[in-house]
Amino acid sequence: MLSFPGLAGVSGLAHAITTRSGGVSAGPFASLNLGPRTHDLPEAVTENRRRAAAALGFPALLSPRQVHGAHVIEVRAADTEPGEADAVMTDQAGVLLGILGADCPGVLLVDPRRRALALVHAGWRGIVAAVTPAAVKALALRYGCAPGELRAAIGPGISQAAYEVGPDVAEALRASAPEARACVVRGRADRWQVDLPGLLELQLRACGVPAAAIERSSHCTHRDAALFFSHRRDGENAGRHALLAGWLR
Repeated sequence: MLSFPGLAGVSGLAHAITTRSGGVSAGPFASLNLGPRTHDLPEAVTENRRRAAAALGFPALLSPRQVHGAHVIEVRAADTEPGEADAVMTDQAGVLLGILGADCPGVLLVDPRRRALALVHAGWRGIVAAVTPAAVKALALRYGCAPGELRAAIGPGISQAAYEVGPDVAEALRASAPEARACVVRGRADRWQVDLPGLLELQLRACGVPAAAIERSSHCTHRDAALFFSHRRDGENAGRHALLAGWLR
């Protein structure tokens, strides 16, 4: 597992970025595939999720059914299945939340003072739908979190060099945040190269999260095949890694 150095000193917070290592899955899903809706063996995924939760000191991992939207839900200690959403949040100890990915970056939002956090699944559709700003707003409404006091971490995703989109997607992304056009540049023929983490950072800053409080992973899921799954690289045989976070106490 990997972690964000900037969040290491947040009292009571456990967080991690899972990699492909340490699980029981075989073949293209080797070995720590955490995606229950992949073509992997269900019993293997269940064991992998148990291992990931136990490694951080939790009894279970709770992740929503991600649908590329902007719905945010709160997860409480008594919950067993978050349901459909692309952002989840909690302020309760003992709840380990996870957002799955295989090219789409995850975003972790933490308020150390109010001990609240949110996890966001933010591919291009989520960026256009403004799911990350929705999570910032939900933290403010539910827990009183001020955007200026949040810390944000953007997890591994596909890099701009590896991510091509067509003109319709490019235009939608170029309208997604102030200064977004710098993150969507001309590629070959009618293709465009997209910097998803860069767009997410712009959205966070537009919400009032300080630039100095935003940390970004340098990993590319498409390039780093030994560490991460990638749907763009592996298609339907791609497993899922995760961005995990929870309060231990």
